[in-house]
Parts: sequence; C-alpha cells; structure tokens
Amino acid sequence: MKNEKVLSLENKIHGWHTRLKELHFSASSVSIHKIIDDFDSALCEWDDEIMEDSQAIFGFIEPGEISPELPKSLDIENLLIEIRSTLAEFLDDLGDVTMWTGIKSECENFFHQVNKTIYLIKIAKRGD
Repeated sequence: MKNEKVLSLENKIHGWHTRLKELHFSASSVSIHKIIDDFDSALCEWDDEIMEDSQAIFGFIEPGEISPELPKSLDIENLLIEIRSTLAEFLDDLGDVTMWTGIKSECENFFHQVNKTIYLIKIAKRGD
C-alpha cells in the first residue's frame, strides 16, 4: 500500500533539490551559495528520514515511482516560502494519527530549518 500524499511530497522534494542545485550554481554571492548548499544538504537528510519512516508504514517506493515536480519559484527566498507552504499543508493533512508521529516530528523540525534559512538569506541579501 502506498500513500499518495507522501509520494506527492517526495516528488516535490526531488524538484526542490533540482532547483536548489540550479540556484546554488547561479548564486550571486559566496554567502548565498553556502546557505543554499547547507540547506540542500539538510533537505536531503530530511528526505531520507521521512521516506524511511514512510516506507516502514506503507511499503517500499519502487524504481519508476518518483517523478520530480519542479517548483514554480526561481529565486531562493521564494522557493523557501513555497517549501514552507507545502510543509504547512502536509502537516495539516497528517492530522493526529499516531502512526504518522515520526514523519510529523521530522516535518516540524524541518519547518524550523526552512524558517531559519529564510532568515539567513535575508541577512545575506542585506550584506551583499
């Protein structure tokens, strides 16, 4: 049994990763380049955590099931805001089902990482 909500999120995560690499390579400063790189590393770690938890509940994701969905945002600050919005919606959809506790906890922790990165990007833009 697969959970379509989780698979949809996984497709978005892979799209975010691709966009982050584009933004990383085209960053306007070293500080923004580094912030994007650090955030992308955190994104990949978070992805692994929630997908392993999800597969324990719903079964394995098989080759060919992931189809990256590129985000609309073309700059780092708007991409982070888009990610935060998707996370908020995903968390709302999870509700209070006990089985989702690990995934929900990881998403809440990553929500903080997104907010912190928005703050760091704003500081970096100020200094550029």
